[in-house]
Amino acid sequence: MYISDNIIRNRLKNVYFIWGRGKTTVSNRLRDKYSFYVYRTDDGRDRLRKAADPLYQPYMCYDFEKEYNVKDFWALPRKVIDEREKHFLAEMTPMIFIDLMILSETHNVIICEGDIDYKAVIPVAAHTVHLCNRGTKFDFFNRPDHESLDTIKERTDLSETEKESIIQNAYSSVGGNEGIIPEWVIKNGVKNIMWDDSTSIEQTVSEVEEYFEFRL
Repeated sequence: MYISDNIIRNRLKNVYFIWGRGKTTVSNRLRDKYSFYVYRTDDGRDRLRKAADPLYQPYMCYDFEKEYNVKDFWALPRKVIDEREKHFLAEMTPMIFIDLMILSETHNVIICEGDIDYKAVIPVAAHTVHLCNRGTKFDFFNRPDHESLDTIKERTDLSETEKESIIQNAYSSVGGNEGIIPEWVIKNGVKNIMWDDSTSIEQTVSEVEEYFEFRL
């Protein structure tokens, strides 16, 4: 079955996608101020994975840790992590679309934040914005809504050197591009908002509000 982009776009016309660094904080502020519904793609991973079928969503179902004989996802080779994530998001995004279409029937505004297949979203999204951090105070794993690396630090079957190697691999997989606007953002004309250590949360939220034309 094929559903044309214009049909999906019409069903997602009240969905506002926020990407980049700081998206969760900004989304929470908008939710608190306007009572918007916030859909977090990262929170849906385990739930949507249970609905996946190896025939149609092989990357969502495949046990890479078992294949590479490691006990932690971040211990996988960097290239494997990148490849798995790319295909995982591509397989999960249609499921996210279905969730958002259902939610759009009962919510006037939905904020969708988190990782997703951007190439699939851009043609059907009516509202998108990307936040770019050019500061230094950002730790992907030091957040309550993100996976903690404490489980690695607390393992007794690894040496301190081995733990540090896995932790560094994790950071290199999720970071390293601070201050750089992704090529896909520029190429597709996605609105980019820069922020740094001196930018208040209120300033960034205000810029997003103005761009999306949110009003009380």
